[in-house]
Amino acid sequence: MRFPEEAETVSKLVLEAADEILSIYGTDFDVMEKSKGDPLTQADLRANEIIANGIRNLLGDPVYSEEESNFSPKDQTSDRIWILDPIDGTREFVAKNPEFAISLGLVEKGELTFGIVMNPVTGEFFWGKTGIGSGFEILKNSYKDRKISWDITSKYLEESKEEGPNSVLVSVSETRDGLFKNIRYGERFLLKPKGSIAYKLALVAVGKFPMTLSLRPKNDWDVAGGLAILRASGGLDIEIKSGKEYPFLTSKLGIGLIAGKKELVQEFWTDFQVSLQSSVRERW
Repeated sequence: MRFPEEAETVSKLVLEAADEILSIYGTDFDVMEKSKGDPLTQADLRANEIIANGIRNLLGDPVYSEEESNFSPKDQTSDRIWILDPIDGTREFVAKNPEFAISLGLVEKGELTFGIVMNPVTGEFFWGKTGIGSGFEILKNSYKDRKISWDITSKYLEESKEEGPNSVLVSVSETRDGLFKNIRYGERFLLKPKGSIAYKLALVAVGKFPMTLSLRPKNDWDVAGGLAILRASGGLDIEIKSGKEYPFLTSKLGIGLIAGKKELVQEFWTDFQVSLQSSVRERW
């Protein structure tokens, strides 16, 4: 990746999409369904059009997006693939809960090397680049003319210090459905429900929280942006079913995820591996 030139190119697309999402968020928009219980809005489609088509036209790269069905990872031969979720957390968007985000990640030669996550409502813009570190800014809208400070970086998760009980960000729906009720994590860990997994990963990646945990399956587009930032920030992620780093572009779902500050994730995994692996769900 040519950095920061290509980062600047895709960030402009993300910021334009964020403006579009925000303009729809404040209206009485229609809600469709891709399948039962899986909502879709015009904001998802417009953001996808802006970012996916923009990347193809400006960079000539393939894009693997949640909102398109014409892409299969196993059929791709390109060394570079962008992985996009135009709105991770559409249920939150529909409910007017601001805990959703745009998620964009870049895989080069099988390695996750760059990511952006942006919350259009709060203006939080997160990014990370392998070998450089991560960045975090709060932008004011409208966003499309904002400039990102690519030279201000940190490895947040290597530099953060543990203080008191560790808040573990978890899914609102997983909490509501009782997925954590049979696991005892002790007094060191407090489960805190929050929306989009991309947003949770980004918050953890820049040291706002030490760790996030999910027991349900994950698609590549759910986590590519957030995990790119987390890894660039010095964090660790584990796919719970396999006990290995989350894989990308394998045509298989990731089953469960734990990610955050390296030492804490390792401790959590050592203490609770058996109960975590027995608690994951292979279907939503």
